[in-house]
Amino acid sequence: MIDTMFNDLKVNHIGIIVNRDSMYSIEKESGNLFIEDKIQGVWVCFVWDNSLKLFKEYITKEGRVKNAQVGFNHVCYDISSQVEMNNLHNILLKNRIGIRLTLPEPSPTNQCNIVTFYKVIGIGVVEFNIL
Repeated sequence: MIDTMFNDLKVNHIGIIVNRDSMYSIEKESGNLFIEDKIQGVWVCFVWDNSLKLFKEYITKEGRVKNAQVGFNHVCYDISSQVEMNNLHNILLKNRIGIRLTLPEPSPTNQCNIVTFYKVIGIGVVEFNIL
């Protein structure tokens, strides 16, 4: 069930944890600036990856992710509506395959709208961007 439940969802980006001292080099190399996410207590920078054909979100290792490992952290999927998110939430909980880590909250970025994070068995951390 888990391996097919996300097949129809569009990947928005992948999240990568970086040390705060990497911010300048990422900005210089990509030409994109980090912006502060006050809700999560981190700085984030979205960079398009031509080979993957998606955005990489670089997230500083502080705030909510201060205990996360540097490197790959999560996949973010677009969800069309709050109703669809509620249905997915119920499926994850009912089947005991996921738990919500954060309530839906606004993203300070142009890349995302309202986001919520889950821990999904067999996958790890997953972010949902509610369009």
